[in-house]
Amino acid sequence: MFCTSCGTEMPDGFRYCPQCGAAIAGHAEAAKRLSRPRDDRKVAGVCSGIARYLGIDVTLVRVLVVVFTIWPPGVGLIFYVVCWFVMPNDPLMLPSAKVQGNQVRV
Repeated sequence: MFCTSCGTEMPDGFRYCPQCGAAIAGHAEAAKRLSRPRDDRKVAGVCSGIARYLGIDVTLVRVLVVVFTIWPPGVGLIFYVVCWFVMPNDPLMLPSAKVQGNQVRV
């Protein structure tokens, strides 16, 4: 089995690539994880993470949070703050090291 992201050969049964950390395509449960993304966030990434997890548009989730903040009063805001503390961030993706001769360059 090879990683589709970096091309590293991996033993069968791995959920993530040991080289680059990408989720393996054959494992749906590895990709379906409730977490806050680092790239597509407005405030804390809660709405973006929920939209990605549910497979819906992030604008719809943001509108629903605003509506539930206005009516019933404060429910959407409490939900957002709780999710902010409970949902973990996505792992930080670092570039892989490049080997040239005897030197490793990052």
